[in-house]
Amino acid sequence: MNFDLTEEHDEIAELATRILGDHLNIEVLKKIEESQEWFDRELWEKFVSSGLTGATLKEDVGGAGLDIIALVCLLRAQGQHVAPIPLLPTLLSAMTVDRFGTDEQRNSLLPEVVNGSKLLTFAAQELLNDQFMEPGASYENGVINGKKIVVEYANLADSALVTVMTDNKPAICIVDLKDPSINMQSSDSTRGEPLWELSFNETPAEKLTGEEGVAWLFQILLVSLCALQLGVTETALKMTASYTSEREQFGRPLATFQAVTQRLADQFINVGGIRLTTFSAAWRLSADLDALEDALIAKWWASERATEIAHATQHCHGGMGVSKDYPLYRYTLWNKHITTSLGAGTQTLRSLGCLLASS
Repeated sequence: MNFDLTEEHDEIAELATRILGDHLNIEVLKKIEESQEWFDRELWEKFVSSGLTGATLKEDVGGAGLDIIALVCLLRAQGQHVAPIPLLPTLLSAMTVDRFGTDEQRNSLLPEVVNGSKLLTFAAQELLNDQFMEPGASYENGVINGKKIVVEYANLADSALVTVMTDNKPAICIVDLKDPSINMQSSDSTRGEPLWELSFNETPAEKLTGEEGVAWLFQILLVSLCALQLGVTETALKMTASYTSEREQFGRPLATFQAVTQRLADQFINVGGIRLTTFSAAWRLSADLDALEDALIAKWWASERATEIAHATQHCHGGMGVSKDYPLYRYTLWNKHITTSLGAGTQTLRSLGCLLASS
């Protein structure tokens, strides 16, 4: 089997990595984190001008027509640099509209995503409801009622995709987030990002797609979280390898101690597991195959094994790992945020078990 990326995928990964590496440093991240938006607008403009925000959209709306593997490459690069931009919510929402929307829906939203004049997000999670395919929010007679939690960039996005139940089946609707019937309340995530609880009260909405679209959104969301986590853990491990090679204790580098070497070797295997399972699930999705089992396996690695990576990299850094003047702590907070998104290891394993039992 050949796991090498294509030339197109290598090029888009290199472009994103170069933009992120040239722009971001600790001082930039501190400034963005201290703001109320948690949004690096200058960096986002660079992504827009380079065509990355439209890379995975079809050519007739101004995109480049690349596949889900390209999405994974972009999100992996974002995770490697812990970049505070709405890449995941905007691209996933746009790709869902591109795949399932009517020509009118696609043309009204996607060209403006490509040129950067619109941001999109999605509202899919609900309090005390871990059944993605059974949302509690309802859609009837053209309006939505219900609540959604942990919505990213809801205060800045123009439209949101909302998972709902209609006619006893799950569906996705499009809502205008500027509608006065929507009540927004903010909170902070583990990584310090503002998240939003949205309450819909007779909110006008337009149906986008039905059960097939909800299932696809769930799978691509799982894969996207894993891609972000892959980038986060890769950089955290690389940073730790460098630190332990230079930091000396008892007259020699920490990396020469067998316990340190063995522990980091275990994390090398864990990162490799996240990489393999993430790209496996992404490949199935890009080939229009059902990827739910693969996506859940990948999410388990990106939750359970990623937690081990976070603990090991922090431990090997000692006190330096929690210093805000040293970058590792950001990667640990991102790791924890992604780990628990859509359910941590135990919930993911339970979902996988139910899937296997049902088949």
